[in-house]
Amino acid sequence: MKLSRFQLTILCLLLLILSSGALAAEKIKVAFAGGTRDISAFYQDRITYISFSELAEILGGILDWEVIGHQVVYTDGANRFDFMPGSPFFKLNETTYNMTFDAKLKDGCLYLPAETFIGFLNGAVPQSLSFRKDEKQLRIDSEYFNVTDLRIERKANGLLIELMLTGALPYEIFETEGNWLNISITGGRINQAQLASRKDSRYMYKLSTHQSAGAGQVSMRLKGRIDRLHHKLAYNPPRIRISIADAGFALDTTSAPIVGPDDKVDVIVIDAGHGGSDYGAIGPSGTREKNISLAIARELAKLIRKDKQFKVVMTRDRDRTVTLDQRAAIANKAGADLFISIHANASVRKRARGWNVFFLAPARNDSARSVAQFENSFFLKERSALNAHRAGSDESTDEEANTNSYGLDNPILSILNEMIMTEFQAESYDLAMMLSREFKRDLNIPARGVDQAGFFVLNKVFTPSVLVETGFISNKKEEKTLRSGKYQRRVAKSIYKAIKKFKAKYEQKNADNN
Repeated sequence: MKLSRFQLTILCLLLLILSSGALAAEKIKVAFAGGTRDISAFYQDRITYISFSELAEILGGILDWEVIGHQVVYTDGANRFDFMPGSPFFKLNETTYNMTFDAKLKDGCLYLPAETFIGFLNGAVPQSLSFRKDEKQLRIDSEYFNVTDLRIERKANGLLIELMLTGALPYEIFETEGNWLNISITGGRINQAQLASRKDSRYMYKLSTHQSAGAGQVSMRLKGRIDRLHHKLAYNPPRIRISIADAGFALDTTSAPIVGPDDKVDVIVIDAGHGGSDYGAIGPSGTREKNISLAIARELAKLIRKDKQFKVVMTRDRDRTVTLDQRAAIANKAGADLFISIHANASVRKRARGWNVFFLAPARNDSARSVAQFENSFFLKERSALNAHRAGSDESTDEEANTNSYGLDNPILSILNEMIMTEFQAESYDLAMMLSREFKRDLNIPARGVDQAGFFVLNKVFTPSVLVETGFISNKKEEKTLRSGKYQRRVAKSIYKAIKKFKAKYEQKNADNN
């Protein structure tokens, strides 16, 4: 059938309209400290829609889907975003804003218009974000912070507190009821996550930060009274130094010293989970977790040694029993800069699949809590056996009891463990996120992402540390995958790439601060 000129014109117009609204699949490069990552995007009506589901993983906030009402919630520190797919309106805390173009769902991910939304996000999150449409790049700048860290140290005649800055800033210090010490910094932009991780339970009950448009405030509720206080702005590096003399701060001298990493990231401790009489989880075909974790640990050690950038220390390099205290002692004696504990997950739900990366912090959900309980159960059995041995022996000492209690019923060690939990939390979270990004690129099993929980094996190690669940050994398909040498090498390679990125980021950061 021959079309008339009018019909051809109408057809061309329809095709033009359809093509202008079509979804053109693309990738946007996100540049951030420690590397780059491509996230999904598409173009519609000349607007760039980026996958906020993927961006949220990089920013480090929490994205929750509320099935009832089809609402998506993103939380980052004190801020909460509420999105409604199909609507241009969103709530930031209690205020409603209009980003002009609708939030969209595509392939199970939330997409937002970059040109109009990034400005709102930039004013709310602690990082500085800039979107360059012509370069197809989103840049995330942590250099946005100018109040970067907190150090607190006991001296012979009192307490020294140092608030680290990127340059000289005007400040005011004042005390309030309840033994609160407050530092208000004019023009201060606080790295709130980093400072929160520095809460030291030996010296303070609480540590809080508050950010406003023109200033930042750091507040500490101290355990000892403030008798005499002196402060000044110091340089090389820039910092606010606060000395509290003869304040009566008590620190138990029997507690183990915090040794931690130095300015170089060059000692890597690899912890192959379980071993010897501790089989760990056992798969449907009889595969033992202890063998999987050791095989991956050996592959990782081989990669690291071949590159010769690091010293490798393994808590076990063969099938033998290693106690919790021995693992921690090996890491701390070696002066570990990173501690990576390798495991395989298990669940009563045989269909459960995927890898997880955990760092040490109180569990946020039942899933993370159950993983921690499962892994910790092996150490509890160890402790139970030790106590049974002690009951039949007169040779145990108070020192041995303190060393092996894991802080479960020892008040002094419980305080120390709480301090250790937060000492390197920011760095551990950062390493966990780097591992997650590599796993998502390299591993062919589902991603369960980064989570936090209280693992005994991490809680006595004085350095940034993570626990990796490489897959579900209880799942028949993943049990077979975990036994595969090819998969074990992929896991090891992904971990090593994350280690190198962590080294590059933190050695540069330390060099900039010195």
